[in-house]
Amino acid sequence: KNGATYTRSDSFSDDMTGNAWISGVQQVTTTEDIITHEDITTYGWVYLKNLGTDSSLYVDFGRETIADATDKICRLYGGESCIIKTAGLTAVHALSSSGTQAVEYAIIEL
Repeated sequence: KNGATYTRSDSFSDDMTGNAWISGVQQVTTTEDIITHEDITTYGWVYLKNLGTDSSLYVDFGRETIADATDKICRLYGGESCIIKTAGLTAVHALSSSGTQAVEYAIIEL
């Protein structure tokens, strides 16, 4: 806002008991979709990016059904990304604000 910027470069490591991870791109629609993988029991780190270019469209992400606002983890507009360390999710639910939007993801088992 008002020309303010914040840039950060960081790295980290984590001790985790699982050894599974997955990355890919999923098409998210206005009917709730689930980003999940059968080899990952408990999500540790999750990277999400809305690959869209329209800054007025967004994808909401949640821990369970996200029709209820209290279950939303984050909202990413076109081009935005985030990385989170979860408290033991088993799936990430996603819901597009309009049409179908591509979401890039990477999930590392806890």
